[in-house]
Amino acid sequence: MPGYPARPVTAAQRLTFLAIGAVIAIVAVVVLLTTTGGGDEGTRVAASPTATAAPAGGGSGRTERATVTPAPRPRPPLLVQGSPRTLRFTEGQTIRFRVRANRDDEVHVHGYDRLKDVAAGQTVTFAFPASITGIFEVELEQAGVQLGSLRVDPR
Repeated sequence: MPGYPARPVTAAQRLTFLAIGAVIAIVAVVVLLTTTGGGDEGTRVAASPTATAAPAGGGSGRTERATVTPAPRPRPPLLVQGSPRTLRFTEGQTIRFRVRANRDDEVHVHGYDRLKDVAAGQTVTFAFPASITGIFEVELEQAGVQLGSLRVDPR
């Protein structure tokens, strides 16, 4: 406005503007992390972050989300004839393991009384809850060969 001299910005006003800017930045980061699921363990976010792209011509914006890729689950341990081993679990976990046989047979998990047929050269997978504590033999039933054992510890 003509006739009024410009007043200089004081140090207090500068600090106020700086504080307001910091608060806005913090709120923006919190909103961004909340909407993209940032900080979740067990998920990996692909290289492209969430971005808003405004189309040419000033129309409404379109939000593109980052792709979440789950971490690959490791394969369960493999029990084979001639190399017995002990697999250790805690009560409440899911027991998972695989068995490969040299001949047609039946795999028996003692204690849990789980049975599965396995063809020669093939692999079968077991998965069941660890609800009984102790040490349990896993064997090829007809051959009478111990493949390994399961140790289930109490919680």
